[in-house]
Amino acid sequence: LRASEEELRTQQEELQASNEELRQKSDTLNQQKIILEALQKETQDKAEALTRANQYKSEFLANMSHELRTPLNSLLILSNDLAENGEGNLSADQVESSRIIHESGSNLLRLINDILDLSKIEAGKMDLLLEPVDLKRFAIGLKRNFNRIALDKQVDFTVTIDDDTPAAVIGDSGKLEQVASNLLSNAFKFTRYGSVHIRIGRPRADYPNFPSATTTAIEVTDTGIGIPEDKLNRVFGAFEQVDASTSRQFGGTGLGLAISRQLMKLHHGDIVLRSELGQGSTFTILLPDTQPVQAGAENDPPIYADRSSRSPVPRQSVALPSTPVDPDRPEPTYIDDDRETLKPGETSILVIEDDPAFARILMDLIRRKGYRALTATDGEYGLQLARKYRPTGILLDVMLPSMDGWTVIEHLKSDDNVRHIPVHFISALDESARGRELGAVGFLTKPVTSDALTGAFDRLLHFSSGNTRRLLVVDDDPTSRAAVRKLVGSEAVDVLESPSAEDALARLATETVDCIVLDLGLPGMSGFDFLENMSAAHTDIPVVVYSARELTREESLRIRQHTDSIVIKGARSPERLLDEVSLFLHSIHQQTGIPNPDNGEDLTGRKVLIVDDDMRNIFALSKVLRAKGLQISMAQDGQKALKLLDENPDIELVLMDVMMPVMDGYETIQEIRKDTRFTKLPIISLTAKAMRGDREKSLAAGANDYLSKPIDIAKLLSMMRVWLHR
Repeated sequence: LRASEEELRTQQEELQASNEELRQKSDTLNQQKIILEALQKETQDKAEALTRANQYKSEFLANMSHELRTPLNSLLILSNDLAENGEGNLSADQVESSRIIHESGSNLLRLINDILDLSKIEAGKMDLLLEPVDLKRFAIGLKRNFNRIALDKQVDFTVTIDDDTPAAVIGDSGKLEQVASNLLSNAFKFTRYGSVHIRIGRPRADYPNFPSATTTAIEVTDTGIGIPEDKLNRVFGAFEQVDASTSRQFGGTGLGLAISRQLMKLHHGDIVLRSELGQGSTFTILLPDTQPVQAGAENDPPIYADRSSRSPVPRQSVALPSTPVDPDRPEPTYIDDDRETLKPGETSILVIEDDPAFARILMDLIRRKGYRALTATDGEYGLQLARKYRPTGILLDVMLPSMDGWTVIEHLKSDDNVRHIPVHFISALDESARGRELGAVGFLTKPVTSDALTGAFDRLLHFSSGNTRRLLVVDDDPTSRAAVRKLVGSEAVDVLESPSAEDALARLATETVDCIVLDLGLPGMSGFDFLENMSAAHTDIPVVVYSARELTREESLRIRQHTDSIVIKGARSPERLLDEVSLFLHSIHQQTGIPNPDNGEDLTGRKVLIVDDDMRNIFALSKVLRAKGLQISMAQDGQKALKLLDENPDIELVLMDVMMPVMDGYETIQEIRKDTRFTKLPIISLTAKAMRGDREKSLAAGANDYLSKPIDIAKLLSMMRVWLHR
């Protein structure tokens, strides 16, 4: 027993020692865990700080780029004007100095554009316009653009396309051309003798994540100076150059390759490099044949977008308040224009531009063309001049004090007295798509050339009063075509007719038209296919869909990639069609004596639920809709909407606000769709925050359509007819 007790005591001491050792290890692990958590938190804080810093940097670069482009615009135009020496009063040295100033300004512009592109990509604001890119046409364009450079440098230049290459790939043709052109420019710059070759085909080697069977490779090979092995990866960094010494032989900013690789990553592709010093280089663009379509997280900007991602912008905002302009107030910066000598009937162009120097340049160019010029340096005063003098056309900047250009054009298009005046944007912001959606005839991005300004003047005068507009009606029913001709046709509008989509495409290849009225139910090629075929080559032509076809949600989304104007024949809405066509043709909407179909008679008795957390919005909208004979139910949040629908399953349509507390519009729509009784209930999403991707989020949640605030009542009624007359 004593021996057993001694043994147990010894074991107990060993166990205590072991426990003490384990406790010490546990303490050590806890300390290490605390240190690790602190390091993780520090790392996370640093990552968040770095993200914020990058965002601030990108926003700063974008803003600074826009600010720099405005004064640079005047510098380029004036220096080019001096270099042309139109009056012949400059010496040869002065002309040469003007050319040098213009060339230096152009180089500065290219640098600013590169910085702006890089900042857009880093800030997640670079959109891609995805469409089929014809590779044969793409190769011909590159060959044509660089043939002259090859001849000047006496370098062989060849382009080949492999037999197994697909006819087309999905991508942004402009961005892909920018990337390929940058690689070719570098190849010619660093190749003194030898050759530059482009091969388009399947990749010759296997690359991770890029299967050869579904990947297109664009190889740019040169026999230039090559790149050292230790700098192969660095060349894709911003402002990185192979030779960054003070005695370097080749210029450049070092931004081109960085931008090119980022653009390819937006395409879910990449650029890989093989090079040997003194032997040349091969840059290979790897591009998937197709692009996935998916939406990003709610707060994350999508890394790419197709046509349907452009946020809808109301062409007319009839609910806009009257412009708060004091008619007697002096103009902030008065520029001596032609308003005092302007005679009735004279051609005049109104310039709304806050940069006095650029406004004077535009005014001088207008006078040289033989026209009269009016100027305003802010949006409010520009509206006042437009309403007072009724100019032939308007040149409009976007970035204006007190009222920006978007608001100005909305006010113009909502006023029947001036909505026919054509508007052409000239701005440092490149948002041409939004300009077209608002009814502008064109969009120029600063800096602009004299030729581009001449083109802008020509477009304004083309749509001026007295000139004939051309409207193409695509419909297989001759009676329907005759009805549209009778409705729209006049001395100022030449109506052309096509009985099929094929005939319309052939006509568009040889003739120019200003607007298209399209029926979807066509023999042969459908109206949907016609829209997609036409958009590739004629994206600037506005289309009004005028059809009796029943639209599914998918068909509506497909159409709205190309137009937001849908007028339903079954709704007997000729006045609505005339209104839409008049807007695009920039013609005065003549009263034809047609009874107003928007009196709502065809909607009388239909039951509609309005869901909005703002009682003012509910009151205003319900009052207008009740006046049209609709039966209105109201709910201030998603839960009440679900309850009302459960109690009133005969509700025929829902107008759903997106921004609501507790349960937002997206979640409410999803809950409605879970009930089998409401799987086909039409839901129109309404939001005051018309941001990029909102339409896709609404449709993904289950909405049938989308409309942004302030609501155009006529457009809302037309949209409601689309879904109620199904």
